[in-house]
Amino acid sequence: MMPQKRNPDMLELIRGKTGGVYGQLVALLTLMKGQPLAYNRDMQEDKRCIFAAYDTVEACLTMAAAIVLNTVLLPERIAERIDEGFADATVMAEYLVRKGIPFRTAHHIVGSLVADCEKKGFSHLGDLDLSSMQEKSPLIDENVYRILGSAKVIQNYKSHGAGGLPQLKVQLKRWNKLLDAAQG
Repeated sequence: MMPQKRNPDMLELIRGKTGGVYGQLVALLTLMKGQPLAYNRDMQEDKRCIFAAYDTVEACLTMAAAIVLNTVLLPERIAERIDEGFADATVMAEYLVRKGIPFRTAHHIVGSLVADCEKKGFSHLGDLDLSSMQEKSPLIDENVYRILGSAKVIQNYKSHGAGGLPQLKVQLKRWNKLLDAAQG
């Protein structure tokens, strides 16, 4: 859906390992479910599940800690480049879907708008004038500029679990409180 995106491979692999750990848990729970009383010989099989899950979780936590400890965020650089790469293309497609256009068609329209931007040397969807956008779909109106650009995208996502600024402030306050409690 977002071919411009660069994925954090190691973090995705860690997330992928979750399925295997859940599988070990289900195997262990299934093994224990049929136990009539105390220790039975079939409980010898539980070690395999526990050790495999432990090894995976330990390796994932080690890798995640290394990533977090070695990540340097440069807010100024992020702010300079945040709108590059048409990151608001998905929001534009959702805008068209809300206008009644099927997602597949909306995806195609946005793809052609991105191609137009690239041909014209633009680096943002919002650089296109309204008439150029309306050539692709007459349902696009002047309100489209209210959703384009990273700052506007963040402002417009207000659902539970979304990445808006108010939600970020709540989470920062929560995590700072937890960190303070853990340290003292």
